Amino acid sequence: MNFQHLSMNILKKISLIPVAALLFACGGDSENTTNETGEESIYGGVFSMPVGSYFNCIRPIEVQKLETAQVYDQVLDGLVKFNPKTLEVEPALASEWTISEDGKTYVFTLRDDVYFHDNACFADGKGRKLEGSDVVYSFENIYTKEATNRAYTNFTNTVVGGEEFYNGTATEISGISVDGNKVTIQILEPSSVFIQKLATVFATIVPYESFETGEYVPVGTGPFAYDKSSNSELVKLYKNPNYYGKDAEGNQLPYLDSVQFKYYENSDDQMDLFWEGGLSYIPNVPITSISEVLEERIEDFESNPPKYMLVSQPQLSTTYLEFNMQTPVLKNKKVRQAINMAVNRKKLVEKIMKNQAYEIGKFGITPPLPKVFADYDFEGIEDVAYSYNPEEAKKLLAEAGYPGGKNFPSLSMQFRLGNDHYLVASEIQNQLRSVLNINIEIEGVEFNQLIENQAMGKADIFRSTWFGDFPNPETFLVNAYGKIVPDSKDLPSYMNSSRYVNPAFDEAFERGAQSGNQAEGYAAFAEAEKILMEDAAFIMLWYGEDMMLLQSNVRDLETNGIRFLDLRSVYFKTRTAEEKDKNKAES
Repeated sequence: MNFQHLSMNILKKISLIPVAALLFACGGDSENTTNETGEESIYGGVFSMPVGSYFNCIRPIEVQKLETAQVYDQVLDGLVKFNPKTLEVEPALASEWTISEDGKTYVFTLRDDVYFHDNACFADGKGRKLEGSDVVYSFENIYTKEATNRAYTNFTNTVVGGEEFYNGTATEISGISVDGNKVTIQILEPSSVFIQKLATVFATIVPYESFETGEYVPVGTGPFAYDKSSNSELVKLYKNPNYYGKDAEGNQLPYLDSVQFKYYENSDDQMDLFWEGGLSYIPNVPITSISEVLEERIEDFESNPPKYMLVSQPQLSTTYLEFNMQTPVLKNKKVRQAINMAVNRKKLVEKIMKNQAYEIGKFGITPPLPKVFADYDFEGIEDVAYSYNPEEAKKLLAEAGYPGGKNFPSLSMQFRLGNDHYLVASEIQNQLRSVLNINIEIEGVEFNQLIENQAMGKADIFRSTWFGDFPNPETFLVNAYGKIVPDSKDLPSYMNSSRYVNPAFDEAFERGAQSGNQAEGYAAFAEAEKILMEDAAFIMLWYGEDMMLLQSNVRDLETNGIRFLDLRSVYFKTRTAEEKDKNKAES
């Protein structure tokens, strides 16, 4: 059965309710108010969703996991933020900003009504007012030399004086200054993506007090505050009563009382809880549950009103295998090419993924979404990328000195713990044995440990899924930027964990990253990506198209390709049959 075709049929039926109107609701009492237009708004309730791994309370500059960023995006704000529907950049802590004619100077006007969450890190436990010095302090964190600092890779060679501060030759970042409520940031070269980077979790604004009172807990200015009773399996956030945000009618945000992120070791448990109404949202349906969703429970989606809602959309994400370039046999390019050509992506997606993915042809690490990356040279990248070709794979392995797999060493492959991931790894293991007669030992590892193992190169091959931090090829290609690889193998390499180094790639990547013109930047990034694909350092598997489930009473939850989660305007309201009829008439 073609599950993808079936899912699209369902989506056509349920899409009579616009995706923009979807929200979650789960538990808690509600308070009804009426705004100026007479529309009912609902306060209260607990929004709950599952996460795929244990939560670690770390600083924003250290965030490695999408789900950690989703938690922090409710707690911390930056100068600007993404619109959760369009992904355009809009005001947050800065009410407005200007950019100089040469594109190198940004002046941000800070809001005058922003306070940090009440927290014991402050002298009186009362959250103080946001100041320009907090912006300076937050950027000093970005430019702090630490092995776990992922934020720096996004801002390398960006802010004037940043590198001097990072290297310890300056005690302040000369390119950042404060004058009252004006914060000026000077950058080295015009950039088409600098403002987008400011909307990521890495550039959120934090108070210095939160880092100087012992064990770190996130303290910010966002719509929800971190509950210190949280633990590694359950993260609890509660409504920030002093939040500056208001809706279009002047009503105080957020509407929800609280938010919960819960880890479930067994995906079946979270699905059972969702069907019972105990979870508001499932961000991606497990592969093993797709049949249940699309066949057994189809009436729950088609009823009027629907009991649940289903949304499927392409994600700005790439799933790939990453070679450890320190493994002796994998330093041989022909070996990497052979393994690339021995993997049947189409079979993986159809047999294992149940078509819950898109574009499995010869593409690169940047997801082939022309509507997002307009005029990017996907065709040129396709010309040098690899696809399934078992005969050529055997030939290349023989040319590398391992005819028929003879004398080829056994390799280790690690992947994220979970039944879905195991099924994919097992299929890849079987394919490589069948085509090349080589052995790959596979091992599922808890996600947090997997990140550490990748950074330290504790396996020969890793399965990775990368979500873009912002809609630009740079956020994907940075994973191959050689200048961020530590000199010593004993130090972790969190971003470029394959430790791939190619000066030609780096030169093209830097031209793209430092370009203030999108067309020129895209041309340079495409050049870099062609080098990366021809080098066969990664094996592209598929690009994400997640199937998401919502309780039908969830309102105003916007979904997007980078899974940026913004819950400040989400509320709960029971859906009626009249709503579906109205939307059907309008469509």
